[in-house]
Amino acid sequence: MARVMIWPDIYREQGHWLPCINLAQSLQSAGYTVDFMGILDCADIVSPYGKYIFEILESVYPRGYSFENKLEPLDQRWKPHHLLPICRGALDDVFLGPSAPNLLISGYFTALETLLIHYKYGIPFVLITTYLRHPDDTPRLHAKTKLVYMQRAVSQKIIDAVAPVPGLDIDQFIEPLRNRLELIPCPRAFDFTDEDWKHDDHVKYVEPMIERQHLSGGSLPSDPTSIPSGKKIIFGTSGSQVQDYEFKARQFFNNLIDMMKTRGMEGYHLVLAVGDRLLAQLNVEYGIDVDPYRNRLPANVSLFSWVSQLDILKRAEVVFMHGGLATIKESIWEEVPIVIVPHGKDQMDNALRIRRSGVGVVSEVADLTPQQLRGLLTSATSSTWIRQKLAKMKAVFQAEENKVPKPSIQVIQSVVAP
Repeated sequence: MARVMIWPDIYREQGHWLPCINLAQSLQSAGYTVDFMGILDCADIVSPYGKYIFEILESVYPRGYSFENKLEPLDQRWKPHHLLPICRGALDDVFLGPSAPNLLISGYFTALETLLIHYKYGIPFVLITTYLRHPDDTPRLHAKTKLVYMQRAVSQKIIDAVAPVPGLDIDQFIEPLRNRLELIPCPRAFDFTDEDWKHDDHVKYVEPMIERQHLSGGSLPSDPTSIPSGKKIIFGTSGSQVQDYEFKARQFFNNLIDMMKTRGMEGYHLVLAVGDRLLAQLNVEYGIDVDPYRNRLPANVSLFSWVSQLDILKRAEVVFMHGGLATIKESIWEEVPIVIVPHGKDQMDNALRIRRSGVGVVSEVADLTPQQLRGLLTSATSSTWIRQKLAKMKAVFQAEENKVPKPSIQVIQSVVAP
């Protein structure tokens, strides 16, 4: 039985990890043995689904690293500290011995790390890109960019540590990433159709990988989030990378809270998933858990660090969001109208995809008044057109999920049979 190792990302990015839990279920159903690996902070993303991860790079990324969020340089999450340890054998326990995997499925953002593993251990690999990238923004280019922006002596030391012959230049070194099979867990119908937005044949759009099951045969824990019944739920989120645009996200959340104070919102309840850092800040700002008489948070608002989005979206009337692909796909799956207020990164392109597909409304202004937000709420929830487009796009998603074997499994079987 073939063993597959999945490594979605170095860091704690739920939007990159959760689709891979769906993929793991599909792989298990197809006869593969599946494991995950990741730093300590990523273990509890997978553990609710009954799967242990091989914890790696503990000395470089100790528990709590993700929450400290020490960016170096400013606004640059990725660090090169783990590359030389990988070259020196920090992952020997994973990739050597009788339980070594036959295939590595690795995220777009770990393309360079995967290349090192490929050179050092000879393991075949497939990439999975959990956002809709431009065809020219390849994993190969991503890996090259990381090497180029290091000191030249450091990048050459990394290359020479694992390359079959010394002295390869960067372009020679990254060549195995060219035309490597790559999965994009989103149907082609949601992406752009422009002439200059066509991927080469090695890039495969596959099923959206949304729903998740327990990977060990058990049942999933229920979401403990307490939300009042009898209210129309508005869900607000800025995604798992909220700390990358903290100011915009905080502004976004405060404006949504102000919207809930306006007349006519008594029948709605706003559920905000804001991340650990912003939750602590907002708790102080609104006097929560300090003095019950000084709590300034409206009664029709609940703040959480993180929630099960799929559970919330099953009840939601509308979702106000930043524009990450994972939340968009989940909203389409549950046919929840989308209001997108992009914060940065690929979210600008996703806003255009929302507008083109008709499954929601888009704001081009980040700092919105309560009245403007109310207008977006009305536009999203009262549109028959949006409901029809959501149903149509969900049908496309379901058609891909219902294929036997699933598109992702067809690709993986072309590399390693179960």
